[in-house]
Amino acid sequence: MFEIFMAIGWAVLLMLLLLIWADIRNIASAVKENKRELLRSTFGGRNARNFKSFQEENDWKTDEQEENETLQLEQKQKARISSLNESEEQVLREVLTEFLG
Repeated sequence: MFEIFMAIGWAVLLMLLLLIWADIRNIASAVKENKRELLRSTFGGRNARNFKSFQEENDWKTDEQEENETLQLEQKQKARISSLNESEEQVLREVLTEFLG
C-alpha cells in the first residue's frame, strides 16, 4: 500500500515539475519580448512604432515582397488605364452614361 502512495506521489511531483517548467518557459518568452519592446522603443521616437520586432523578421521579409508585388500590380493597372485612346475613352463614357443614366 505504501508503494502505491509513493508511486502516486512521484507522479504528482513530476507533474508539478513539468507545470513549473512550462510556466518558467512562458515567463522567459515574455521577458524576452519585453526586452525587444524596450529595444524597439529606444531606437527612436516616431520610427519606433514602425520597427518590426526581431521575431517577425521572416514575416517582415515576406510582407515586403507582398507589398512590392501589390505595388507592381497597381502600377500595371494604372498603366492599362492611362493607355486608353481618345476614341476608347469616348466609348467608355458613352457606355457608362447609358448604364448609369
